[in-house]
Amino acid sequence: MNTHDVIVIGGGAAGLTVASGCAQLGMKTAVVEREHMGGDCLHYGCVPSKTLLHVASQFRNAAEVERFVAKRNGFPVELKPDMSAINSHVAGVVGEIAHHDSPERFRSLGAEVYLGAATFRSASEVEVDGNRLSARRIVIATGSRAAIPPIPGLRETDYLTNRDMFSLTELPRSIAVLGGGPIGVELSQAYRRLGSEVTIIEMAPRILPRDDDQLAAVVRTRLEKEGIHVLTGDAVTKVAAEGRKKVLTIGSGGHERTVETEQVLVAAGRIANVDQLGLDSAGVALERGVVVVNDKMQSSVPHIYAIGDANGRFPFTHVAGVEASAVVRRVALHAGGHVDYSKVPWVSYTDPELASVGHTQASAEAEGISCRTIIQSFSAIDRAHAEESADGLIKIVLDKKDRVIGTGIASKGAGELLGPALHAVTGKWKFARFRKALTPYPTMGEIYGRTVSNELAPKLFNRRTRSILKALFRYRGTGPIEE
Repeated sequence: MNTHDVIVIGGGAAGLTVASGCAQLGMKTAVVEREHMGGDCLHYGCVPSKTLLHVASQFRNAAEVERFVAKRNGFPVELKPDMSAINSHVAGVVGEIAHHDSPERFRSLGAEVYLGAATFRSASEVEVDGNRLSARRIVIATGSRAAIPPIPGLRETDYLTNRDMFSLTELPRSIAVLGGGPIGVELSQAYRRLGSEVTIIEMAPRILPRDDDQLAAVVRTRLEKEGIHVLTGDAVTKVAAEGRKKVLTIGSGGHERTVETEQVLVAAGRIANVDQLGLDSAGVALERGVVVVNDKMQSSVPHIYAIGDANGRFPFTHVAGVEASAVVRRVALHAGGHVDYSKVPWVSYTDPELASVGHTQASAEAEGISCRTIIQSFSAIDRAHAEESADGLIKIVLDKKDRVIGTGIASKGAGELLGPALHAVTGKWKFARFRKALTPYPTMGEIYGRTVSNELAPKLFNRRTRSILKALFRYRGTGPIEE
């Protein structure tokens, strides 16, 4: 007889969603977590990184204030970060949230919590510190960790990953960041604003390669304006330690150059934490280091599910939550449950933020979808000028019926501005529907209505329309001579 109805391996966002739902629906549930309840997102990712970005923005704002303060008042003053105080604040924010994910809370919901590493002994049995647990349903939700590229000398160097960036005792004088994805770019901007010299090194032709290239360029321009050195299309071929310095060799074939830095942050992708689970004993298939699943989150062994970073679909906490909810519907309610990945939104929390949902023009064309893209600058928005954010852009992708199939925004607060686009993409809105909402003035949210107005204006305000109206209503105005 099985010890449990369901075993959840991993106590991060995905696993705890499954455990909470199943336990409250009456299933005997076991949660196995080898390190921290709450997972990487709470302790080393989403929560601490956004807290650090907030603190760094305060330093940036304080430095900007100097422009508006009379020198006789004693400005400028030295803005020197106290990393101990910053880390204490970050830890405090994590602590405020952590109780929601504590073992005590999940035990109060009826789940049994095992703190230790899980190893499969068969397709229905796992071992945790000598305890044998078995269930008809097992969910793998073990998250991911930083992938360490095979660069000669890197592993022999005292490099950093995201797990180290929120506990540094001193602000590094300089940091070289390997990787121009969201993690690398966000942390680069945070530490630059705190005062570090920062260099981003990205192998791809541009940073933030998952996003629209024109929107990513807006972010790059701001990074470079703030003094971050951005090197794209470059590969680090060697790392060597020279005293307190690290020397990175970039390029090869007679085009080598070097970058000297105090610290190296590795942010060159993620690898799923599934390699130590003993999946061979369960017969679970892997592909490129992740568990292969169908749209029902089932692995090659149908009663074993994999969600979150363990399946490698989308490395976002909100996606993991949706996958977890689908699993709860299937295993606890015996109802249908699958995940549609075609409308997944995501945000890079840089300044400006970069937010996307649905198709870019490139992805739509790759799928053979006939489309067009409308681009609007935030320079048309008064609030953007007031907040020195007029360099932003919005790009709205429309199908041949003028339905919104994708939107990307590079702007201050882009993640919050994405709301109408989420509704438009999921609800198959016609583009003109953005104009129906009355938006308060002055707000950044006016961008949607302004985009529609600017697109439709030539169709209304033209010589032909004027001629028809003059004939019908005897108007006497001339309007513009040329259009």
